[in-house]
Amino acid sequence: MAGLIPQHFIDDLLTRIDIVEVIDARVPLKKKGREYAACCPFHGEKTPSFYVSPEKQFYHCFGCGVHGTAIGFLMEYENLNFVEAIEALAESAGVEVPREDDGQPATKRVDYSPLYDALESASHFFQQQLREHPAAQDYFKQRGLSGETARDFLLGFAPEGWNNLEKHFGPKYDEQLLLKVGLLSKNDKGKVYDKFRERIMFPILDRRGRVIAFGGRIIGEGEPKYLNSPESPVFHKGNTLYGLYEARKNNTRLDSLLVVEGYMDCIALAQHGIKNVVATLGTATTREHLQQLFRVVKRIIICFDGDEAGRKAAWRALEQALPVLRDDLEIDFLFLPDGEDPDSLLQKEGAAGFREKLEQAQPLSAYLLDSLRKRHDLGTLEGRSRMTLEARKLVQALSKGLLREQLIQRIAELAALEPKHLLAEAPAKRPQRPLSRQQSQAQTLKMTAMRQAIACLLQKPALAEKISEAQLSGMQTLPGGELFCLLVDIIREQPQATTAILLEHLRDSPHIKAVQQLNLWQPPEAESWPELLTDALQQLSRQQRENRLQELLDRSRSNSLNEVEKQELGRLLQS
Repeated sequence: MAGLIPQHFIDDLLTRIDIVEVIDARVPLKKKGREYAACCPFHGEKTPSFYVSPEKQFYHCFGCGVHGTAIGFLMEYENLNFVEAIEALAESAGVEVPREDDGQPATKRVDYSPLYDALESASHFFQQQLREHPAAQDYFKQRGLSGETARDFLLGFAPEGWNNLEKHFGPKYDEQLLLKVGLLSKNDKGKVYDKFRERIMFPILDRRGRVIAFGGRIIGEGEPKYLNSPESPVFHKGNTLYGLYEARKNNTRLDSLLVVEGYMDCIALAQHGIKNVVATLGTATTREHLQQLFRVVKRIIICFDGDEAGRKAAWRALEQALPVLRDDLEIDFLFLPDGEDPDSLLQKEGAAGFREKLEQAQPLSAYLLDSLRKRHDLGTLEGRSRMTLEARKLVQALSKGLLREQLIQRIAELAALEPKHLLAEAPAKRPQRPLSRQQSQAQTLKMTAMRQAIACLLQKPALAEKISEAQLSGMQTLPGGELFCLLVDIIREQPQATTAILLEHLRDSPHIKAVQQLNLWQPPEAESWPELLTDALQQLSRQQRENRLQELLDRSRSNSLNEVEKQELGRLLQS
């Protein structure tokens, strides 16, 4: 994917944004000398070991070893892939992400635009059919939905019949494409037909507003009541949330998001002015769902029915939430009265009644502790022991922080234990170390002259200006010389290059591990970077001269030198 975004754009983007601002917006930083520090967001710690360098545009944690550029930080912190991180940074910088031909044959590139186009065309068809079928319109009227709401959610109708899409599309899309995106189905006998028939249609959009799938609800009797598109190259049910695009479109500065179970719950709430709502697609709330939502807001309210099934679903959601929860994030649980869902409750109590229920949502910590009390008999030693065993597993899933410490304190009180006894068997998942493995390896790395020269360019790219063509000549014949020359070329093309830009240029190269290790190397305190580079280049020059001298001497023994080479050998012997 990186090849489709021009490298010059990535370089320019990294010069536009400041890694300190990117990280500080998510993890508050404090000035510490020429760098900025914080407690690491990727492992629990009380003493800051996470440092951000504005000069290098690079971050590194001396506790757990994570490090990288602004792009890498967003990938790790917000669980984005490379392209998504680029898009997020570009959005914050107010620029568009361009695309270019990556030089690969068309058959080797994945182009999903025909799939998106077919799904978008199908959505238009279903919307048109809704306008032409009064029975489908009556269904929405009975549910109290307005034409404006139907328009906002692109609601439609799939009429009866087995080949409506074939008639509508004609030869525009081939059968295999429509099968791939789930608009058509094929039975055991090979017969192909419309997957959705006589159903209210709910288009499912991705975060960019593209149609990626559909949900269909049957009108009248029949099974299944709800039918979703199958998984496809553009649709993955486990990490897709219905209504997220619409919620963000309605309010670009969302404070919280409410998670419900069904399409109609989401739409009915929006109809009543509660528009910060998303729905899972008939699946349990997953860790991926929560991570996706926490990229948008700091608070999530998960809404369940108050029956036994709702309680079980809530507990599963709690278990999924613990690994992604941090002190600056909040998850609350809202349980509706037995037999009620958001849609039915709205019909009875209206938006005001539902908002009152929202105010009664239970924080995760309260729900966890209440559940432990109810699930175990705390009046007996055995009950407290079983509760402690279950609680330990839950605590272990939490990152270190204030919430974890407070929960340990409260659980210990329930179990009639000292907190230290609970902690003794519930160590942090990622214990803090005084020095990361990467840092330790870098410090103990045997620094050859070439490694020293590369480390100088990585950490002080401006030093490349001091390297002459004569010094570069023949450098590629030495081990590591190819990488050294590559760095010089990048810096000459980008005179303002930072460490971050160099690392992103080499992200997918075979040199990346060596580069990351050398970037963490620190020289002896008495040495300056310019002196180190000068010393390394002098050693490399001698090494080249010695290698050339040995080569000519070996060849001279077989009398295979020409006159020019004999003169060169003489000069080398006298130098």
